[in-house]
Amino acid sequence: MEGLNHTIWDEWGALAPTPPVRDEAAGIMEGLSRSVEGEEQLFSSSRLFTVRRLMRIWNDCGWKSDGGIRLVRTQGGGRIVFAVDGAVVPEIFSVTQSMSRRRRNWNWVRGIFGSCGALYLPRAGYYLAMRPPLGSGAAERLQSILRSCGFALGVRKKTGCRELMLRDQQQIVTFLSRIGLVKTALDLEETAIYRSMRNHANKLVNCDAANINKSLGAAREQMALINKMDELGMTEELPAPLRELIIARKKNPSVSLKELGQSLPTPISKSTVEYRWRKLENMLKQQSKGDDANVLGKGGR
Repeated sequence: MEGLNHTIWDEWGALAPTPPVRDEAAGIMEGLSRSVEGEEQLFSSSRLFTVRRLMRIWNDCGWKSDGGIRLVRTQGGGRIVFAVDGAVVPEIFSVTQSMSRRRRNWNWVRGIFGSCGALYLPRAGYYLAMRPPLGSGAAERLQSILRSCGFALGVRKKTGCRELMLRDQQQIVTFLSRIGLVKTALDLEETAIYRSMRNHANKLVNCDAANINKSLGAAREQMALINKMDELGMTEELPAPLRELIIARKKNPSVSLKELGQSLPTPISKSTVEYRWRKLENMLKQQSKGDDANVLGKGGR
């Protein structure tokens, strides 16, 4: 997961600006928390790469501002605060506020994702989340764009933001491709294939281990039954098919029932082996109870 996190943000930060560049810049800024201080508006982000990209594409936006972006300070936890001329901010946000609710502005979505989005790969499943701050209308526009494209979107309100989530791996890949993060999308698909193969292998190993434990448990019970019958002197009086089964088990104390059946002079199926063991168990129970109805030496399948 750490490798995929590096991939996604390295790729996002290195993408060539796509005209109209101001759409992406507006998306980045609408995904950040902001406040007013004098004639400037302050924006803050804990992501240095986000601020760097905004500064890199700023000059391509053509906004009328002499000051541009001015770094103000850093706060605890590496949070960066920068200032923008308050006169240009309405022009920046007019880029998206004027667009139709159905318009699919992927430059703007890419900016939003870079400022308040994240990709998560927990032990099971996948999810991509974006948390635009409340009050600007960005969350509503983003929700409209994604739903108009057929994305199954989960939405919930959190403190100060609205969280929009994609949980389907294939839809996450589609979303990443739409905003230009093709390498990340391919890496995610590769990760999904690896996970699927690993999970399948683990299931096979667990299944094999369970079968082995089951076979060993059955073999231990059968050896205990044989020892009890030997103590009671029953073994020599058994019918030939049952005696052959006991001899085969003594020689092969850990093999499965299927393998045990195939080791007999006349190979038999697993179900026949199970039938004969049940017959031996019943004979031992009757003998232990002193039931004269049991007659050794007769019958046998």
